[in-house]
Amino acid sequence: MALKFKNVFSQLQMKIIFGEWPEGFRIPTEMELCDHYGVSRVTIRRALDGLVKQGYITRTRGRGSFVLFKRSVVGLGYPQLSSAVQETMPKGIYKILLKEKVEASDADRNQIGLSNDPSASYLWHFKSLHTVDGKPSVLSDYYVAPRFGTEIAMLDEEDERSFFELVSQQVGQKCHFVNGKVAAINPNEEICKQLGIDCQSASLWCRGVCVLDDGTVIGRCTKVFNGLMYEFAVDTEVVSSFHRS
Repeated sequence: MALKFKNVFSQLQMKIIFGEWPEGFRIPTEMELCDHYGVSRVTIRRALDGLVKQGYITRTRGRGSFVLFKRSVVGLGYPQLSSAVQETMPKGIYKILLKEKVEASDADRNQIGLSNDPSASYLWHFKSLHTVDGKPSVLSDYYVAPRFGTEIAMLDEEDERSFFELVSQQVGQKCHFVNGKVAAINPNEEICKQLGIDCQSASLWCRGVCVLDDGTVIGRCTKVFNGLMYEFAVDTEVVSSFHRS
């Protein structure tokens, strides 16, 4: 049961971390989760209790379980952060591991401002791995509105330019990372494999929104950083940025 509990906990945690279940979202009932994952109610309760203890959800008898995720909001709401990060990030190669179309959730529609047109009912999902000297550095997931993602999907799968640089060159405006949240997480096996790290150790994770200079929201993104290569420091007044350790 321990392995089942950890597996379910990890999958539920990832749904919250990667924004599939946004803040305030009412998650499925215990029985619905039992049916979905094919495990006992005891296993589901252990997983949910773990999410409560780590601050991901809140549970109220008679109302259900809701995504809380009130982690520290740090100084990632500053447009200059993305520029500062790009200036200090070690040069390397960005490789697209996955590009696909995924159904847009109601939260995505509201956040990104998608229309009700059937052609705008999906997002482009890009999974990107940044490597430095052949070593995995940052694993990123971008969920982008169709009018931006379609052009990006036609670009080469390997490039020295970051996602934000590619978008900036495509639309003629700078693309920024804003409204960020930062947390230490225990990544799942897939992330550990991609970054070549120990799943028992905590990794730095951040999630935010991709916004153009004119305020247009083009999508959302999440990043997991290789803790063997980076430390993170952000001040609410002065943006510090990423540093190689």
